[in-house]
Amino acid sequence: MIIPSIDIEGGRAVKRVKGERGRYIFQGDPVELAYKFRPAPLVHVVDLDGAEAGRPVNTAVIKRVAEILGGRCQLGGGLRSREAVEEALALCKYAVVGSLPFKNWDLFTEIAGLYRQRLVVSIDYGGGHVLTSGWLERALPLEEAVRLLAEAGPYAAVVVTAVEVEGTGGGVKADIHVGRLRRVAERIYYAGGVKNCRDAETARRLGFDGVIVGYALYAGDLKECVEWIQR
Repeated sequence: MIIPSIDIEGGRAVKRVKGERGRYIFQGDPVELAYKFRPAPLVHVVDLDGAEAGRPVNTAVIKRVAEILGGRCQLGGGLRSREAVEEALALCKYAVVGSLPFKNWDLFTEIAGLYRQRLVVSIDYGGGHVLTSGWLERALPLEEAVRLLAEAGPYAAVVVTAVEVEGTGGGVKADIHVGRLRRVAERIYYAGGVKNCRDAETARRLGFDGVIVGYALYAGDLKECVEWIQR
């Protein structure tokens, strides 16, 4: 399964290189992208400003994007309160949390108890550690984070993001054993470095259920497997 991604900064759709503000391979209109991706069963939407601020920021444009997609989206970025998670779930089928488990475990487990079937946990990592706050802060070692998350699981899905190759088209870099994540969630998605169908197939062989793609849609080549987006 190929899941298109719409990353939003300052009301615009962008694709950052390694998550760095100011380094882009794409800038465009998120509403236009929402119409383009509407045939997909699921679209990954990220409020980049929200991830850095710790609260939702691009709410108006994200609401419009979610409406166009008919709620077939998973929304993340700055969801660090129960209210923010519930607002995300009012727009999209799933809410994505990345920093929350490592900044407020008690609140995270409370939210997981209420919404685990609609909760997606994003494990964003670099240098062997989980990265939080828009990838600006380093949290637990990767393996320790997986063990911790398993305690409050399972969740709807887990997204594993290799920050070191995100937005580069540098290929799949999975430093985590997918089998261990089955204790955390039934569906495991990969993000980071996917450039073409070969990379998507590599992720599938490693055991991932799907890939979240941004670079490949704007600067890569998915012509041979474009139909995977509609599966």
